[in-house]
Amino acid sequence: MVIEGWNILDSLYMTIITIASVGYKEIHELSARGRMFTIVLIIGGVGSVLYALNNGAKLILEGEFKEIFGRKRLEKKIRELKNHYIVCGYGRMGKIICRELREKNIKFVVVEKKAGCP
Repeated sequence: MVIEGWNILDSLYMTIITIASVGYKEIHELSARGRMFTIVLIIGGVGSVLYALNNGAKLILEGEFKEIFGRKRLEKKIRELKNHYIVCGYGRMGKIICRELREKNIKFVVVEKKAGCP
């Protein structure tokens, strides 16, 4: 609107088809300043979309999304614990101790190197 003096609908339409890389014909001819703006808009728009898609795929494919929110939820639960036991290791004895504590409804946290703890 500012560069070419177009109305809002024409400007919005041109911006969307440019960023989406659809490439329909231009509504009006572009000036040299309009072409420069379009070049910057394409590079910035396509770059931003690719960056967002890359990070979205990374979250989904690497399971980071679940891990981030699961980790935060676990940390919140641990911060809220008071008057609890800490069980170091979930081997043969750790499992027995955890079972006893669970049966007596006593709060506890397990510290273990391997995954798969209660």
